[in-house]
Amino acid sequence: MTSVDLPGTSATATAHLRRVEEAMAARVMGPRLDAALGVGTGRPWQVVDAKYEPEVGCTILYSSDDRLVRGDLLDEPDGGLGPSRPVVAPGVRLSSFPDDPDLPGLRAAADPVTLREALQDVLPGRGRIVRCRVGFLRYRPAKRATLAVELRGSLPESGGQAQRLVVKSYHKVEKAAAVAAEAVLLNATVDPAAPLHFAPVRAHVPELSLVVQERVGGVHLDAVLGRGDGASERALERAAAALAALHRQPVVSRRCRDIATEVRRFTTRGSRIAEVDPTTGAALVDLAARLAATAQEVPAAVVGLVHGDCKPSQFLLQGADDVVLLDLDSCGQADPATDVGTFLATLRQRAVRDRLARRTTPAGAESRAALGEVFLRAYLDAAGMASDPEPRRRISWYEAVAFERKALRCFARAPRSPLTRALVDCGHTTLDRLEGMR
Repeated sequence: MTSVDLPGTSATATAHLRRVEEAMAARVMGPRLDAALGVGTGRPWQVVDAKYEPEVGCTILYSSDDRLVRGDLLDEPDGGLGPSRPVVAPGVRLSSFPDDPDLPGLRAAADPVTLREALQDVLPGRGRIVRCRVGFLRYRPAKRATLAVELRGSLPESGGQAQRLVVKSYHKVEKAAAVAAEAVLLNATVDPAAPLHFAPVRAHVPELSLVVQERVGGVHLDAVLGRGDGASERALERAAAALAALHRQPVVSRRCRDIATEVRRFTTRGSRIAEVDPTTGAALVDLAARLAATAQEVPAAVVGLVHGDCKPSQFLLQGADDVVLLDLDSCGQADPATDVGTFLATLRQRAVRDRLARRTTPAGAESRAALGEVFLRAYLDAAGMASDPEPRRRISWYEAVAFERKALRCFARAPRSPLTRALVDCGHTTLDRLEGMR
């Protein structure tokens, strides 16, 4: 990976960004990880996730085969912390999964014996748990880990069938408690006639910040998008109807997602990025300023129940009509238009990424992005708002918000990626379209 001095940056900021880039270079870090951890398998390492925010910190997730290692870039590049959490150049402290200093219950959740004991008294109906198997699903360092768990009990009525669960480990006791409580309320208040379903919560282990859900089957919406014969369109229509059903449910969450606060935070984060990359930082600040200015032109917001992280990967298709909505960790109170805008921005983001990677033609990218209109029309129809122009205006503004959010996330994962600026451009294009709706 090569670096160049950025005009307008201080020597300290330039040196810091170079350390970040070095820490994110898997080929450079691989031999250092092998030496520090004593693995030496010869298998290459990859950077599978990262979160970098200037003046805040940088956390990187490395992966090699089935091994996961969290790396935290320290303010001072020298010094070690001993064999359990060694420090390697350029000052990256290593924590091998499931050791995460911010997830107090993760080590217990990842250990079959400890987890079996923790679940024994909170999962009724299986007698003594005689076998517990744990597998890895997803991991966001310092935030959340998701594990696949298979249990077998001693009661004859279980018929020897395994109980398949998903166990989520959270960084805060309060977060786990809110997710568990809201999931129960969501299932209790869902319209039985709606095609919408949720993964049932089977247990909450507060002392370990764990939430246990039933593992549900189905086909992910992501796997259907891009198919021919109208399959993508039909799947999007089903997802749109399920989302509209969610938005009709009672607001069971006490968590408020204040958009004004988030837009102000965009400016703060963009300004920090400008310290290490003036051009990209200025572009992010400019879009944030435009979002703040145009917020006054958007029709008055309504408040309802929202998913909070609405994208195709959160929809699981079952049978001919049913849809399971996954990962309600960001559920809260906000304008439902934010969910629709985020979904639409995700579709276009994928089209832009494919175009930049030359995995598709410009026409192919536009064709995939056009699926957003299918979803939008189906949502407005299911929500009974097809003839009202105001929801489209709100959704367009929230789509632009989502592009800013995604651009910041892109910079956090890959500071030199051209996708960051491309997403900012998408945000401006969306606001241009909003202005044309006046």
